[in-house]
Amino acid sequence: MIAIKSTAAALALAVVCTSFTSFALSETKPTQKDTAADNSTLASLLKREGFGVVKLKQANLDRDPKRLVIDVEINRVSGSLEVDTGAGGITIARGSLKKFRLIEQKTSQRVPTLGKKPDPKKFWSIAKLDTFAIGNCVFHGIPVGIKEFPHCDGLLGSPEMHRVGAVLDCAEHALYLARRGPSSRTSSKLAAVLQRNGFTQVPLRLTSDNHLEVDCSIDGVPSTILVDTGSQFTFVDESIGTKAGIIMNQPMTQVRGPAGDNAPRSIGRVKKLAIGDFEIRDADVCFMDFKKADTPSPYLLGLLGISELASNSAIIDVGGLTMYLRHPQ
Repeated sequence: MIAIKSTAAALALAVVCTSFTSFALSETKPTQKDTAADNSTLASLLKREGFGVVKLKQANLDRDPKRLVIDVEINRVSGSLEVDTGAGGITIARGSLKKFRLIEQKTSQRVPTLGKKPDPKKFWSIAKLDTFAIGNCVFHGIPVGIKEFPHCDGLLGSPEMHRVGAVLDCAEHALYLARRGPSSRTSSKLAAVLQRNGFTQVPLRLTSDNHLEVDCSIDGVPSTILVDTGSQFTFVDESIGTKAGIIMNQPMTQVRGPAGDNAPRSIGRVKKLAIGDFEIRDADVCFMDFKKADTPSPYLLGLLGISELASNSAIIDVGGLTMYLRHPQ
């Protein structure tokens, strides 16, 4: 899920409000033995470095079994948020406002969506959390966006994870948190351990609107893509697919886009999808026209979804702005 930036009542806010439905695409999964061994090594290192760990649940949202959900406390009330690196900040479901004793403040910022014009009757709202607890970390006075959600109590975005130097293990469904924040020393140790275990290091960038961006290429055509655990599949702009000469076919099953709309989407087989120096062969990728998006993020050319991340054992050092990928063993 990608986030849209908005500002109101002097609160800077980046939020996301989209959903995906699932359809059949091929993928290879790492073996349980491989991931368990790596998880033990990762957990031991981060524990020594003072990290706490929160196990994530693999929830079935929108008929999609891969979405990652974390238990949190908001204003001392238990709740659950989807872990969404494509969200530029915490977003709370409007239906959960009463549960968390939140007061909604209206703004004049329209809610934009990908692939179609914003609804003139839909506007962002904001609220402020007195306390927000996740694992061993507690935040105070956190501004959040308000949006309609059919599932969970909202989204946990990348800014909060970056603030606490979080490490996200997509394959083993765990989020490691350090209250002291990002540490270059810990990130260096993590890099050494993971590279010894066959992982490829991929540098990330934190954009001005709090998205995790990475260089990529699609059959030799260079581009950029956002790392988005809230997206089930990998989406690439149609213009890139055309330049790469990829045959893009309409799927037999209707694919809903990032805005949740029913605009036509295409699927194509990419011979070589390169994420940094990591290469994925014969990847099934969804294509859509991102340039029609009504969004203040004109650079957006694609989303690297959770299916690709999990099947390649992605470990994301959000604090250190580095991702590690490894082919299934």
